[in-house]
Amino acid sequence: MLKKIILILILFSFTANSAYSISLTQTDLDDLSRIENYLNSISTLKSNFLQTVSTGERSGGVLFLNRPGKMRVQYDEPSPILLVSDGSFVIYVDKNLEQISHIPISQTPLRALVEKDVDLQSWYEIKNIKRGPGTLRLTLAKKGELNSSFIQLLFSDNPIQLRQWTIRDQQGIEVRVSLLDTQRGGSFSSRIFEVDPDMFSASKIEN
Repeated sequence: MLKKIILILILFSFTANSAYSISLTQTDLDDLSRIENYLNSISTLKSNFLQTVSTGERSGGVLFLNRPGKMRVQYDEPSPILLVSDGSFVIYVDKNLEQISHIPISQTPLRALVEKDVDLQSWYEIKNIKRGPGTLRLTLAKKGELNSSFIQLLFSDNPIQLRQWTIRDQQGIEVRVSLLDTQRGGSFSSRIFEVDPDMFSASKIEN
């Protein structure tokens, strides 16, 4: 089940229904601009995270972000899953199955976090912008498709900071990732954003 949940996170596939977008007010446009400026301003970020699923599963781990292009989502043991963005692909590693898969960043919802020059209006249909006490909640859908699946970004406001994202697939399963103890700045070894393509070769030879 965990593998399916992770695939929801990286594939974000949609049904065939048409997406709709709201008519944006000037306040909406201003808030979108602030969100994009914030995302584009991030150079490096590290955060613990808690992932919860509408089906009841929970897991945690650590996220490393080095924009543009690089991300590592490292799940706590005993999860066998590792996600790494190397600048071109999101690389999905399943240590139990000894499998490595590559998905273009542009085909995943993670592009909003890692790609250079974030442009949400060009990439997505804007479905909703909600403002609460000290929060901004932005709901997005893939352009030209569905209205049942979405990615939703939750920010604290003043100053703006990403706190959580939620992804719902066409079957209605929601995966929510909450960021905890977020730290901006600092430097990371480039090696944590690399995956050895031969990492399972030795065990296959031994078997």
